[in-house]
Amino acid sequence: MEQRVKELEEQLDDAKRVYEIGGHQVVDVGGYAYRWRGSTPLEVGDRVLLPENYVSRMKNGPGPTLGVVSKLGTTYRRSLSDIVSRAPAADG
Repeated sequence: MEQRVKELEEQLDDAKRVYEIGGHQVVDVGGYAYRWRGSTPLEVGDRVLLPENYVSRMKNGPGPTLGVVSKLGTTYRRSLSDIVSRAPAADG
């Protein structure tokens, strides 16, 4: 029963998920939807710099915050913040 509920939730998510708004890619980063205006599409796992907000400023200080694209598209239907830029590759 739990498996069936999960399958139905995924089908509903897929039916409502949008990948582009206003000609710009939409991605999920840490459970929040953002718009990407860059010329090269983002992929899951890409590191990005997110705009400062009230919480990030308290936690990390002023300026952009590092995030990782966790999902493509969103079911969120309200105003989206823009990703600042791609983040430099991780050292490794």
